[in-house]
Amino acid sequence: MRRYGASLPVVVTSLTLQNLRNHVLSDVEFCDGTNVIFGPNGAGKTTILEALSLCALTKTFLPTSDAELVTRGADTYRVECSSISDTGSPYSVRVTAGTSVRKTISSSYGKNLKPKDIIGVIPIVILSPDDKSITFGAPADRRTFVDRLLSQCSQRYLEELMQLRRILKQRNALLAARAGFFDRSQFEVWTSRLVQTSAEITIRRRNFIRDFIPYFLDAYRTLSLGTEEVEIGYVPDLNVTSDVLVTSTKEDLERLYAAHAEKLDTDELRRQVTLWGPQKDDLEIRINGGRAREHASQGQHKSLLICLKNAEFEYLRATRNETPLLLLDDIFSELDELRTSRVFETVIASARQCFITTTEQERIRNSAVDARPVRSFFVRSGSIEQI
Repeated sequence: MRRYGASLPVVVTSLTLQNLRNHVLSDVEFCDGTNVIFGPNGAGKTTILEALSLCALTKTFLPTSDAELVTRGADTYRVECSSISDTGSPYSVRVTAGTSVRKTISSSYGKNLKPKDIIGVIPIVILSPDDKSITFGAPADRRTFVDRLLSQCSQRYLEELMQLRRILKQRNALLAARAGFFDRSQFEVWTSRLVQTSAEITIRRRNFIRDFIPYFLDAYRTLSLGTEEVEIGYVPDLNVTSDVLVTSTKEDLERLYAAHAEKLDTDELRRQVTLWGPQKDDLEIRINGGRAREHASQGQHKSLLICLKNAEFEYLRATRNETPLLLLDDIFSELDELRTSRVFETVIASARQCFITTTEQERIRNSAVDARPVRSFFVRSGSIEQI
């Protein structure tokens, strides 16, 4: 099984897509630099990035199910990628899923693996149009940002997150069955487990934000040339001040969550759903004193998102001592020329290997860093041609 700190792959050399959306069978070999994937809308460009995401995170970065990824008329999809580390160590991973079969994962580490066994092995940072919701969407969108990043840095965090989902499933099932027979003793067991897991996740999210803030502030100062003030903070589902949160131990948080659970017990029994826990946390982003989701302009939202992703890249690289892959899905149609050039100057210039989908090939090629290898691929109707 995988271990953090081992020799990890940093460059994806090849990728195979079979029965994934409109790709019946596609094979592609990438360069160690900037890979520009261009073509008309609906051609299958984003699907290539989805395949990379499946190999790194075991799921796509878009809100869709495995069954919806399968090519019409087929039963299963298959994605495989091969990569190599700085030391020359090869690594490969294969993910298969379908309309009526469970997802199977295999890699150089073995067969019948679980997601936690491969998440983080190929560290990636993804920026797509859907990520706009991080700065102005619901709390769930910001939690997803935090969870995806932290899961690639800490296997323990990923395990706690999966534990949280199992606990909520069991606890909510007991609450929903209250109309029949309600097992209070079993419910209290799951409440105790939720208290412990909530405290663990809260500690890790709190510490993450503390360490992440300098990367974010530095990225925004660079992009805005120091003309605006931004803040970012962690808001857990607890009625505590930031000072209390900063100084709280895990035991302190367990007591706070236990009291929170007791206070909401009657409401939970009435509404038949869990009303507290880290699944309700938020990440507050502020600009010039106001909450970004309410006060930021369209241009400021774009800048905030770029800087969040820049900070994600730098944090992941520093924490893992590994340069992540950078996946940019059709973001340059959303950006003006100034922001496009700054993205290349900051984020892309730092990446060892990057993958860009676009309908504007020349604009990307003209902006690309001259010293980097660049390889272009034309995609049409699910077929890939190297140009």
